[in-house]
Amino acid sequence: MSENVDLTAVVTAHDEGLVAHKTMRSVFEALDRVKEAGYSFEIIIHIDNGSKETIKYFERYKNDKNIRVFENKFGDTGPSRNFAVGQARGKYVAFLDGDDLISDNWYVNGIKILEQTKEEIIVHPEALLTFGINQTNVLTLQGDSMSKEQDTLVLIGENRWSSTIIAKKETLEKIPYRRVGGGYGHEDYIFNIEAVEKGILHKIAKETMFFYRRSDDSRLSSGNREGVTIPAMELFDFDKVKQLEVEQDRKVDFKMRSYKIYKKIRGNRVLNYFITPVAKMTLKIMDREPKSIPDFVYDAWVKINHIESQLYPYDHVVQSVRHYAAEEHTEAGKVYLKAAESVKKLPDYVFIVPWIVRGGADKVLLNYIEALTEIHPEWHFTVITTLPVKNVWANKLPQNVDVIDFGNLSAGLVPDVRDEVMCRIITQLRCKRLHIINSEYGFEWARKHKTLLKAHYDLYVSLFCGEFIPGSNLKGVFSYDNPGLFEIIDVVKKCFTDNETIIGKTIERNAFDAEKFKVHYQPVRDLEMTTPKDELVELGKMHILWASRVTPTKLPELVAEIGKKLDPGKFVIDVYGGMSGDVSKTLFDGIDAIKYHGAFDGFKSLPAGKSDAFLYTALDDGVPNVILEATAAGLPVIASNDGGVGEFIKNEKTGILVEDYLNSEAYVETIKNLLKEPEVMQKYVKNAQKLLQEQHSWENFVEVVKNDID
Repeated sequence: MSENVDLTAVVTAHDEGLVAHKTMRSVFEALDRVKEAGYSFEIIIHIDNGSKETIKYFERYKNDKNIRVFENKFGDTGPSRNFAVGQARGKYVAFLDGDDLISDNWYVNGIKILEQTKEEIIVHPEALLTFGINQTNVLTLQGDSMSKEQDTLVLIGENRWSSTIIAKKETLEKIPYRRVGGGYGHEDYIFNIEAVEKGILHKIAKETMFFYRRSDDSRLSSGNREGVTIPAMELFDFDKVKQLEVEQDRKVDFKMRSYKIYKKIRGNRVLNYFITPVAKMTLKIMDREPKSIPDFVYDAWVKINHIESQLYPYDHVVQSVRHYAAEEHTEAGKVYLKAAESVKKLPDYVFIVPWIVRGGADKVLLNYIEALTEIHPEWHFTVITTLPVKNVWANKLPQNVDVIDFGNLSAGLVPDVRDEVMCRIITQLRCKRLHIINSEYGFEWARKHKTLLKAHYDLYVSLFCGEFIPGSNLKGVFSYDNPGLFEIIDVVKKCFTDNETIIGKTIERNAFDAEKFKVHYQPVRDLEMTTPKDELVELGKMHILWASRVTPTKLPELVAEIGKKLDPGKFVIDVYGGMSGDVSKTLFDGIDAIKYHGAFDGFKSLPAGKSDAFLYTALDDGVPNVILEATAAGLPVIASNDGGVGEFIKNEKTGILVEDYLNSEAYVETIKNLLKEPEVMQKYVKNAQKLLQEQHSWENFVEVVKNDID
């Protein structure tokens, strides 16, 4: 055999067994066309960690003078392909996996494109059809390289081109495939990105076709298998994408809005029944309606049937086939571009939170940032918010913090694309320290990428309680400890909590290792200790302050029941807090002993000086920051004895704990007794303020954070 040939056709194999015979038949037919066109060729079979059946099958070619068979144990597609390039004698090298098929004109048309093009290029088939048992056929028509800006926008969200290619050997030596692992994958995706970065064009061999076999348990087919993502890429550096000159794509924006409408329609049973035609129209706008297939696709589909009987364009198959064109999808790129604009500097620490609003968890976020800044003044932080809300407390963050409003930016993306953009943001931030605080989406993203996290990141989690979220995005009931923490505990470096109670409960429920947990009692800082009052603000009448998020876990209906049973001439409960969507806006209407004042902006905005006591109600809570602030403000605390509250409110020592915490009468009796003996309130406050200074000092908090976070 000649030392030099025009084409080296590489087939990479692993565990295909007899399926590889169908691949080889399609290769032989395509090489017949190469021979007819006057080109020389060779075949390289590279078996990487091959199964016995696969090795046995390829033994039949050991005496064929045009075929060389190699075996290795790389365990990775990238090095496998690089090895084949090193062995290739061809001017051009083509890759095909051992279970896929090609149209018979693929090799010869690819060679002609390479010969006719002056620029350095990588050639792909024009059409890609996925198929398999129990799989929906998906037809993708691939396109040539667009501008670098346009290609970047598409590649941010997905791979534009298939792994089946033909290129000059010298091109493949210039861009070797990467070895992947540890949660990183898609060596062909990475290869395509690096080619774009280097200015190497991707070209399409017209009217050629690639048949991609997908099995039931393939990574792309199974929604239960762990996802992989590409590593940080130079093409996606934040500073580079900020400089992209991208025109506003009205079609993309319209499609994202249409998807939001579609989700609402499909999520509403009544609308879904009566307005199905509208939903179909929305899909049509989004280019998801069935389309006709090109003649060359139909012809190649028919022709391949004599090799693979699973492939034939029956009418019912053609009608159900899904069509896809990657170059039209820049939604992910648009979102990523907006996220990049928020990043002023690469961070040393990344927080993933649901929002930055007015809650206790938001105060925890602020405390960690301030403490870590004091420990590491040179550190920069990124906060990624994951819910589509207005982050009203974002302005409280210091200058060394960037906020990526991912929840709002990604609201119009379908779930898989949203996850890809999140992956891209995380990897491109190039920061190994991640910290999830109460983000349901953050927990779910971490579950999908456990191998990535274990290999490349230090993951911290804050857990305050096992709060349940009915009807969560995880299709059921979500709790921060299960499935939240439970699903990722093996990749969590440390779980921080503000109370010992939750540690005991979650270990009992889930058998977690106690070494994974550490209590960080949250500090109260920059609050002057107010001397407790020795008499009521208003003679003969007690003013009680209640302040929190008005959400079911804070038991607002219980507060309403308490108010109904109190004499409005002797008691008034001032309720502060924004109402969640699952609480009736009229809950407190008509209750004379309750005055609802709406949302508040931090404890300092509350009328603590005009109040006599602080009432706190909640289910399974940690040590709420608001009761610490109420204590500093000189208010005695009446609180439900559930969760970690009892670690600060010691009954009849630092406040009053209501044991029967779902019984409104128990609170009413406690409140009435305090009115009779107001002098005991002063004693409770003094004891509580002493505990506050000992257990919740800023100095103690900084010290434990310094010891626990590298």
